[in-house]
Order: sequence, then C-alpha cells, then structure tokens
Amino acid sequence: MKNLLLDLVLTITGIGAASGLVYKDEHLYLISDNSRYLYDFSISEHLLSKIQLDQNTDQLENIIKAKKPDFEAITFDRDQFYIYGSGSTSNRNLRLSYQKYVQQEDFTPIYQRLQQRFAVDQDNFNIEGVIHTDDEIWLFNRGNAEKAQNGIFKIDKLDPEQSSFHPISLPHLDHVQTAFTDAILVDDTVYFIAAAEDSKSNYLDGEVAGTILGKFKRNDFSSLETITLPGKHKFEGITLKEKTEKTISFFLCEDRDDDKTETNIYSLIMDH
Repeated sequence: MKNLLLDLVLTITGIGAASGLVYKDEHLYLISDNSRYLYDFSISEHLLSKIQLDQNTDQLENIIKAKKPDFEAITFDRDQFYIYGSGSTSNRNLRLSYQKYVQQEDFTPIYQRLQQRFAVDQDNFNIEGVIHTDDEIWLFNRGNAEKAQNGIFKIDKLDPEQSSFHPISLPHLDHVQTAFTDAILVDDTVYFIAAAEDSKSNYLDGEVAGTILGKFKRNDFSSLETITLPGKHKFEGITLKEKTEKTISFFLCEDRDDDKTETNIYSLIMDH
C-alpha cells in the first residue's frame, strides 16, 4: 500500500457519531451509534433522508449512552442492508435487516455463544465491523478492552452453530493499541480500518492517536499489511468508492466523539 491521498470531501449535517457506511448508486447510507435511523445521503442532490429502524420508541436520535442500541456495523448483501449492534452491553444485541421494511432479530444467543465458545468475555466483546460472504458472516471484534482481543468471528450462514474465531495481531500507534473499527471485502481482499483509542474499556471513549488502514487476502491472514493514515482521526466506517486497474478509492466516516450533529466524509485513494 502506497501513495495515499486522504481528503475531506463532505460534511453531512444531521448525523452525529457516525459508525458505519455503505456507498451504493451515488448514495451514502450511514448508521450512527446513538441513533435508530438508517441515513440516506444523496451525493448528487446533497440531500439527507432518514429511514426509521424502530417503530416502538419516540427516542430516535442522540440517545444516551446507557440506552443507545450502538449500531456499529453495516453491510449490503443480496439486496438488503444488515445492521449489527456492538454487543458490548446486553441492550446492544440487535441485528436489523432492511429492504422495503425493517426486520429485527435478537442476536443475544449468537453473541453469548461466541463469547463462551472462544473465551471472549462481555468486557472484551465489541463488534465494530461486518462482512457477509456467500456462505459466512464475519464479525470484527474491536480489541480495545483489557485483553485487546482483536479478531474475526466467522459464522456459517446456514448453521450459526458452526463458528470460529481468528485472533489478529494489530500494531500500536504512539504506544496505543489499534483496534478494529470496520472492514469490507473487495474481490478476494479484506480492507479494514483500526483506530488507536487510549481506553481499556469497550464502553468508554478515550484519546485518539490515529487510525491505520490494513488489508489481507481473504484466505491468508499471514498476508496482512498495514499503513498509518494521516492525522489523528478516529475513522469508524469504510466503504468502496471505485476500483480501477491502478488505484482503489474508499469513503471513510469519522466519529469525533463530540455532541455535534454533523459527520465528516473523507475520500481515500491509493495504488494497489
């Protein structure tokens, strides 16, 4: 990975604490960790609309930390969006799917089974990214708690009882452990981002030292390589913008851990 170009390209007003995004048909679809909306931003029209994900509550945005659903991972698979709660507390275990309407699924049994089977306890369990392959769901655990258990849970789509966990060793930035914040699959390569946040908790925020970009071949974790992105940003979402013969470009969203209801979108272009 070389010749990185990182630029701020958009500021979207009306979304705070952005935690994931999908680029599709000139639209950016975003989630927020303190909201119960799926946000749809039309790039050409510069227009934001909202899709309500929960019809049973009046509190839809700027939800307090103790009660927020903590939607941290989003992907698009077979004409549907899938949105995952982080699982970092007992009220953050929903998986939602959306096509023309929203379906909710309680992922508590699956999250609990993963924790028990692979010795990742509640204090160290924090799902921040997701990839759907043809036959598996990959959940990226953010290892910023005491044990720093960065890794990937793989779940068989047809038989969720069939699962595995693959620990991933990630570097430090300024003596702070980096930890997964999102990931995508492009052809046979996984691209991920991991932020260095000085916190030993899967619940509390800390000072940010920056974010790395990493990649590895889908079936070869040993091929992993990383590069540090410019600045001290806490990037929480990555989505593919375009791939050409020589370059690949992404959109990234930033969570600044403040109370502003605006989200910065960056463009990242690099050789591949």
